[in-house]
Parts: sequence; structure tokens; C-alpha cells
Amino acid sequence: MSRDRELRECLVEYLEGSRVLTDPSLIAAFQRVPRHAFIPGIAIEDAYEDRALSIKERDGVVISSISQPSMIVQMLALLDVRPGQRVLEIGTGSGYNAALLATLVGNDGYVLSVDIEDDLITRARATLAELEFRNVDVAHASTLPLVNAQFERIIVTARTDDIHERWWDLLAEDGRIVAPLDIGYGGERAIGFKRNGRLLHSVGSHACAFLEMRSVDARADGAIFYREGNARGNSPNSRVPLHVIAVRSSDAKPEMLATVDAIVARTHTIFGVSR
Repeated sequence: MSRDRELRECLVEYLEGSRVLTDPSLIAAFQRVPRHAFIPGIAIEDAYEDRALSIKERDGVVISSISQPSMIVQMLALLDVRPGQRVLEIGTGSGYNAALLATLVGNDGYVLSVDIEDDLITRARATLAELEFRNVDVAHASTLPLVNAQFERIIVTARTDDIHERWWDLLAEDGRIVAPLDIGYGGERAIGFKRNGRLLHSVGSHACAFLEMRSVDARADGAIFYREGNARGNSPNSRVPLHVIAVRSSDAKPEMLATVDAIVARTHTIFGVSR
């Protein structure tokens, strides 16, 4: 057995032993995809540790990283990717997650991954091609307005405080979107949502810590309205189970969020949160 294969198996065994990794399809994907191939310049042993690693810095500040394997497992479990599906990834980074997604959808599925860093896009494309992943396209995020198909699954790999208008347009009915959200109530958590008409209903979440999404678009903070008092200190910590409903701001009606504990209004989305 080659050294990288041995290390891949050790990582899978560790994730299984910690009861994070249980799904057979995810186990097979982690066994197949060589993580070290997406992180040039580091020791192969470091590539298979359960920790996030920087892949690009600017002025001494990390602007892109490859996520911790256990966090990737948790987000992919929430995403629940099935063979033959179309998947959109917001934030290519190293391309490792795109390779896992491509493995999960199989030859009949398709993955589109976008990023804003040209060098990361070029490197991810080259690595995916070298590993013969033919069902993945990597493109600049500026091309998303040109996409006219919908996706059964969307995954976001950088911290955001909103569900962007374009993501709403691209998510199919009954589809799922998973994103690291920090909406100002309940702490930062990777939340999985399932679409039901104009509403998204959360299907689970995990406490997380991601790099902030970078964009050329201006961003305005939203307001937070509490039904129980008005102190920010009422917000539960990130490990308290919450149910979150999301509705596009232009579609929101009072009855949609009538029973929640807190309402968070962002530019594109209104979130209703219940403990």
C-alpha cells in the first residue's frame, strides 16, 4: 500500500472512530480522493491530519484554506448528495471538496465550483484534471449570473451572514443548501436547509469557524428583532439546537415567521429562529 493510501485509510479510521464519519458513500469518497494532492508544498503526513490548513495568504492574512476533514464530513452529511445530482459549490479553494462532491454524484452527476481567486481556480482545475475528474467545472464566481440551470444541492465554504439572491434562484425545489452562517443569533454554525417552495427549513447544524466570504459587493448589516426581550445576550451559544426558517426578503409575509423566537433581517433573506 502506498504511503498516501495508508494515510487516507488512517484518516478515515480516525473519523469513523470519532463517530463523525458513518455514511458509506462518504467513507468511499474520502478513501478515493487524495487530500495531499490539493495542498502542494506541505508534508504528506500533515495533509491527513484532522485540521484546517492555509492555502493562500495576502499580507500575512489567511484568505483561503482547506477545511478540517471532520467539518467537511459534517457539512456533506447535511448536504446529502446523491448520484446523478447537480451540485454548486461556492468557494473552490483547493478543489478538494469539489473532488469529494464529484465522487458522490458519480459519472451521471455534475459539479460546478466557483471562486474569486484566479490562481486557486487554475490550480484546482489542473489538479482535478490530473486526477481525471471529468464531471467538474471550475469557474470564476463572476460567471454565476450566466448560469441558467438549477442545482439540487448548493454548498457554501466561507462564512456568510445571508443567503444571496442568486443562490435562491439557483436552488431547485426540494433541494438542499448548506452554508456556514453567522446571522447574529445563535453563533456561527454550518446549517443545512431543505427548500419547500418559498421557504427553507433547517435540517441540522454544527458549530463551526470559517473564513469570511470575500466579495466586491457592498454588504449591509441587518437588524435583529427578539420576541423574548431585546438584549443581544439572549442569543444562545452555537451548540444549542435551533430550528431556522429562511425566506427571501421579497417573499416574506408575517405569517411565515409568526411562531419563532427571533427574526433576523438581512439584505436578501429573513431568518426566523426557534430554540
